[in-house]
Amino acid sequence: MGLLNENIRSKKLYKEGSEGQEATKDSNGEIVISKEKAAELDSLNDISELFNDDGLYQANKFLLKQVEDLRTDVEELHTFIKDAFGKDSTSAAGNSHLSNVDAISFDGKAGQLIITINKTEFRFNPAK
Repeated sequence: MGLLNENIRSKKLYKEGSEGQEATKDSNGEIVISKEKAAELDSLNDISELFNDDGLYQANKFLLKQVEDLRTDVEELHTFIKDAFGKDSTSAAGNSHLSNVDAISFDGKAGQLIITINKTEFRFNPAK
C-alpha cells in the first residue's frame, strides 16, 4: 500500500511582488515577479499562440509535453478521488471504516490500548 507524501512541494511557480520589480528568489525559495507580469499571467486563457507560432512551439514543446502529462495525472487523480469518495468531502468521511470510532488512546499505567466506539470503551492488552 502506498502512502501519501507529507511534503507536497507546495511552492508556487511564482508569486506577485511590487510594481516594476525584477524577478527574484525570496528567502522561502519562491520566485517573486512584478505585479504587472503576475496580472498578465493570471489573465491568460488561450495557449493556441504557442502551437501556431513555430518558433514558440519549438522553444516550448518539451514544456508543453510536461504540462500535458501533469494535466493527465491530475485528471486521473480527480477521477480516482471522485469514484472512491464522491464529489464532496462529507461523502468521503462517511465512507470511512473508522467513522464510528470516537477515540483511540493508550493507557500507559495499565498498558492497554483503548478504543472508544459509539461511546463504549474497549480495552486491549497488546501481545508481547
